[in-house]
Amino acid sequence: MVSLFSSLNIASNALTVNESAISVVSHNVANMNTEGYSKQRVNLATRNISGAIGDNVQAQIRANGGVMIANVTRYNDAYLNSYYRDQLSILKEYEEKLGNIGDLADIFDDLEGTGISDALASFYEAVNNLNEYPASSTARVNFIESAKTLTATLNAKSVQLDELNAKALGDGKSLEALENSKIYNQFEVFNNKLEELAECNKALTITQTGTLEANNLLDRRDMILNEIAEFVDINIDEKPNGSVDLYVGGIAMVSGSVVTGELEIQTAEQYCLSQDPPIDYPNGWVTEDGKPRENAVLSIVNNSGETKQVVVSDANSIINSGALGGMLHSADLDADGMNVGIAQDKLNQISQAIADLFNTLNTREGAYHINPDNTNILSDANKVNIFNVDADGKTTAGTISVNEELLTEKGCWLLSCAYFDPNGDTFDERAIGNAQNVVAMLGTRSQNLDGQNGIPDLGGMTIEDAYTSLLGKIAASGSNGQALVDTQGNVVDSIYNQIKSNNSVDLNEELVDLVKYQTAYSAAAQVFNTCNACLDTLMSLGG
Repeated sequence: MVSLFSSLNIASNALTVNESAISVVSHNVANMNTEGYSKQRVNLATRNISGAIGDNVQAQIRANGGVMIANVTRYNDAYLNSYYRDQLSILKEYEEKLGNIGDLADIFDDLEGTGISDALASFYEAVNNLNEYPASSTARVNFIESAKTLTATLNAKSVQLDELNAKALGDGKSLEALENSKIYNQFEVFNNKLEELAECNKALTITQTGTLEANNLLDRRDMILNEIAEFVDINIDEKPNGSVDLYVGGIAMVSGSVVTGELEIQTAEQYCLSQDPPIDYPNGWVTEDGKPRENAVLSIVNNSGETKQVVVSDANSIINSGALGGMLHSADLDADGMNVGIAQDKLNQISQAIADLFNTLNTREGAYHINPDNTNILSDANKVNIFNVDADGKTTAGTISVNEELLTEKGCWLLSCAYFDPNGDTFDERAIGNAQNVVAMLGTRSQNLDGQNGIPDLGGMTIEDAYTSLLGKIAASGSNGQALVDTQGNVVDSIYNQIKSNNSVDLNEELVDLVKYQTAYSAAAQVFNTCNACLDTLMSLGG
């Protein structure tokens, strides 16, 4: 009787175990198309009720409990997952930078007659016309108008570049501009993902490992980690229960079920004013080597306690990868290739070179203009700059403009046309046809500017060549950026496919397991029925 009851118990338990195993197979099949799902396998083990003593066969038989589920294995490769996240962060950084280059290329895709190249060409044509007709008021007005067109075109490009940067990071001052920027939305999503990971960690700590529930939570955990890795490069420390501590740049962001580091965002101006002592903006908003920083500043703060703690005041330097890294450093002047910051800096250099060259020629010693009060004679009184500069002689593509004095009724006569060498030439106040200073202005078109002898530095190129070089670098950066995205995308896809190959559900394997467990279930049911029939017989005999 004891053995029959034991056999019934073993058979009943076998029915339950194989039924559970069939449920796991069913779970696999149901999730074969679920993104992020890792297939699971039931691992069976012998079930012992109690230990057998000595050579007592009956005790040994009673100790056999049949079968039990040891655990449910989740097919997953931690190394591949980590490698995938690393490469995914790089891909998202490249994609962000490529999008920035694409927008930049659109800005410099000038329509015929509306771009800087055409404005420069028209400007030098006006200089050439002034050279031929130095005493002509029409030629002079035409020169001033072409200069206005050139500066307006440079101003417009600068505004477009500022708007492009503001679209990603805000304008550095306005909170409204920051809240409407791309990075503002991204940092909020990032913080939400940290909260999701903490909640998943909490669930894992109270769930038995090796179970379906735990494995499903691990799938969810890995999906969240992949989503976080799209924003920034991360490192994790996995605990035995499956929960993870997450780090960004060595800073703990999530520890178990607690978010220990959230991102906080400020405009550059807000950040400067919050420092002790405050930093001047924008002049003080530079790196140690004098490079301008980004318009937005991310900080890492800990809000898990009673009061907020600032963990890292300026976290921009440790966020270098992922979509956040690509956005934060979209204007770095020391970046490889081309970006909005480098393009703006090059336009500023070109604008400064134009102002320096023409202002110097119009005001240098020996330069003479036509007397506005007597257009038959030359004068060197009231020499003026052609282009406005600040007190330090600086200008940018956004601020360059034509001197207001040239725009007055008699202002066109202040353009110097004659030049007499102070060390040898004899001045002739009636030499109106001496257009030597205009010749010098026209010569700047072919002048290689290398920073020597007081001339501006454009890397040994002319003004027009410097701009053409900028266009070429933008085009090359777009091509190179696309190649980087394509190559990195292939790497990420390859790793992802390998993960799917290891983790995804194979219907043929599931069919084999289904038949195996179904057969075992049927056999256990037959044993149960046989034992039950035996017991019925014994009970009838005893009655």
